Amino acid sequence: MTDTGAAQRELAPCGLSCVRCLAYRHGPAREHAAALLQALEGFERHADRFSAFNPVFSRYQAFQEMARWLARGECGGCRTGQCLHGACRIGSCAREKGVAFCFQCDDFPCRDSGLTEPLLSRWIAMNRRLAEIGPDAFLDESNARPRY
Repeated sequence: MTDTGAAQRELAPCGLSCVRCLAYRHGPAREHAAALLQALEGFERHADRFSAFNPVFSRYQAFQEMARWLARGECGGCRTGQCLHGACRIGSCAREKGVAFCFQCDDFPCRDSGLTEPLLSRWIAMNRRLAEIGPDAFLDESNARPRY
């Protein structure tokens, strides 16, 4: 079982895990990408030569660009007002309404989330599950399955 309050620290009001998001500044994706870039430091000088052994290395520059983006970890999480999904209104709406999660709002599910399918359906399902089992149990359940 998670510690009290962990769900509110780790989950966005929509129910997605900010901590496990690929853009989260304190998340494992950022940490692993930074470690991978450090382990491969200088390899770009050898990628063309390695492409003779395996053509995948001809795309090393694109891989490195993506890894650098991941290693920046530019998102502080939805509860801080930063979100990778720019059109999403859920974080600001939850702050305005004074709720931790959307299911706690009398207007849930509202029409002004800013989400499009398939995230819209996922948001509704996650908040229904949050209401059913509670945020801490939902966090445990969420952490037991892949983020994406």
